[in-house]
Amino acid sequence: RQAKLSFPSVHLVVGVFSDELCNQHSTTPAFAHEDRCEVLRHCRWVDEVVPDAPWTLHEKFLRTRQIDFVAIDEGTSIDPDCDRERLKGYDVVKSLRECIEPE
Repeated sequence: RQAKLSFPSVHLVVGVFSDELCNQHSTTPAFAHEDRCEVLRHCRWVDEVVPDAPWTLHEKFLRTRQIDFVAIDEGTSIDPDCDRERLKGYDVVKSLRECIEPE
């Protein structure tokens, strides 16, 4: 809701980690992958659900999906390395903006 109300013409894309990816990173989802995706599809603020979101954002994923802003639920892990890895996406988005902004 906050993202949709903060930007004038936002297309809100929400990524969902697979159960396998969560298990690889020692996190246990409360619901099955299909259920998590379905809940988001019914959220009025969400425009698109990406069921195969990567744990760490990379340039190819961001460019393919034309993503220019990233928001994550920071601090949800008790492992600081986990959040540090996921926050790398911010740096990638920032570097992509610097490439396209006029000087």
